[in-house]
This record gives sequence, C-alpha cells and structure tokens, in this order.
Amino acid sequence: MTTSPIITLHTDTIELVLDPRRGAEILSVRELVSNSEVMWSTPWRERAEQIVSGSPVIGLNSQDRFLAGYRGGWQTLCPNAGPERTVHGAGVGFHGEVAVSAWTVSSATSTTASLHLDLLTVPFRVVRTVTVSGSSVRQQDTIHNLSEERIDFDYSQHPAFGADLLADPCVIETTATRYTTDPETTGTLPAGQVSTWPHGTTVEGAPLDLAQVPGPPVRQLVFGWLEGFATGGYTIRNTRTNLQVSLEWDATQLPYAWVWEELNFSTGFPWHRRARVLAIEPASCHTSGSARRTTLALAGGEHITIPLTLTVGTKE
Repeated sequence: MTTSPIITLHTDTIELVLDPRRGAEILSVRELVSNSEVMWSTPWRERAEQIVSGSPVIGLNSQDRFLAGYRGGWQTLCPNAGPERTVHGAGVGFHGEVAVSAWTVSSATSTTASLHLDLLTVPFRVVRTVTVSGSSVRQQDTIHNLSEERIDFDYSQHPAFGADLLADPCVIETTATRYTTDPETTGTLPAGQVSTWPHGTTVEGAPLDLAQVPGPPVRQLVFGWLEGFATGGYTIRNTRTNLQVSLEWDATQLPYAWVWEELNFSTGFPWHRRARVLAIEPASCHTSGSARRTTLALAGGEHITIPLTLTVGTKE
C-alpha cells in the first residue's frame, strides 16, 4: 500500500492541503462552514498533477517548465521571484528554487506540519512550519545562511485566489497607499503607471477603481505592485456571499505586494482567457524595472524568520 505524500491539516472551520513534493505549496484552503474553496486551480491542473508525479516536462525554458507543473494555490518564491536571472553566480529559473523543490517533512499532525529544504542555488536552509488554528493558517519560514558570505535574495509569497472567492465581484481592502503598474506589462492599465491606491487610469484614459474586482464576464489584467503599507495586510471579500480572506505580514520585512489580477483577459499561451485569478503577494522587491532591488540580505551565519497569517471566513 502506497502512502500519499499529501498533508492535510484541519480545524472545525478550515481544511488545508499541502504537497511537499513541489515547493511545499498549499494547494487548497477550504472554509468548511460554507464548503467554500478560496485557492485557484490552473486550467491544466490534471496535467500538472501528472508532471509533479513524474511525467515528462515539455518546455523550452524555465518559465514553461514552472508552468507545466503549476497547479495554482500558494507558493513561496525564493531566491528569485519572476523571470530567470543570475543570483550570486547561480542561474536561477523562473520563480526560484524553493517553489519547485521537494521538501523533507520533519513532522506532521492534524494541525501542524514542519518541513525543511536545503537549496543548491544559494547556501540556504529553509525551515518551515505551517499551523492551522480556528479559521487561520500561519506559515513561518526561518531562512539560515549556511555560508560565510553575504547573500542578497528575493522572497515573495504567491497565494493565488479564485474558485468560490472570485465567483462574484470582490472588493480589496488594504492600508497600501501607492500602486505601480509593472514597467514591462501593458494590460488594462498602461505599463509603468504610478498612482495613489486605489485609483488607476486605463489605457483608454478612463478612471478605474482598483479596489473593485469585477465579476464575470468583465475581462481585466492588472499586474504591478503595492507599497506604502501602514501595516502589512489586505482583505479580499466577495460582495455577494461575504466570503473573505485576509493576509497579514511584517511590512518591514516585505514592503511590497505584487498584484496579479488575471480575469479572462490574456489570449495565447498560457492562459488563453481561461484564468480567473487574483494574487496579492507580499514581496521583498518590485516586479521588474530599473529600480528593482531586494530588501533582504543575510550575512554569513545569519538567519531571518518570516511569518504570515491567512484568515478565511465570512464577514458578518
């Protein structure tokens, strides 16, 4: 009899599914009272499952290979976030090594899982604890620099929300004060636009309230980053059902949050207008551009602990 590698954590109100085989990624967070799923799944989820289980990967570059096994859900991007680049002499693929590597499970109960990963591209050991309590998920990474050298690195959380949460119009609440469209991406907004959150101007010159996430059949693409947080956090709420998720983190560690809102907008590979997803991703760097720098570095022998808390429920 084969034992499944999948880890399921649960309380009376939420259930979480985690896969150590690829990134220790969180594939599902379900609110049990209403039986509502909040995490997004890719249109090719079944094919991605085959690839994670060992089926050959078809892809010409690291982004294609990442996408081949991408099932949606919640990843951690480190030591690189975004397109492949060189990090301290190592070529690091799209979205980094942490998100695609198999983790070692140290222990697991019905409410807590502890895992660790030693990286190749940088001399890091990442020790992770995921705990569910009440309606909340707490993920905590402690990153150890095992070398004597200073290492600068990207670190970003990548929780992609969809399913029941995005089935209707939603509203975003956050203390962030400024939004910048990715300098290399033109979507609903022009590339490089800087505005006071939540105000934007579309490529046609019309005002756009970025805090309002339209429901189907509206098509929209927003990609860029938030900054100027009074406290690190946001809430996404479905305006019909009041199902909501709230993410909290330390904005002194991760001062930015990437915004990826793909609402059946992008034609061609890989989305073909089949993706309805919203990810707001605490990060140590901008999405791209000449000013892109990470805020995180570890001297030799140092370590840093980065906690985040996701709370799922229904607003009364």
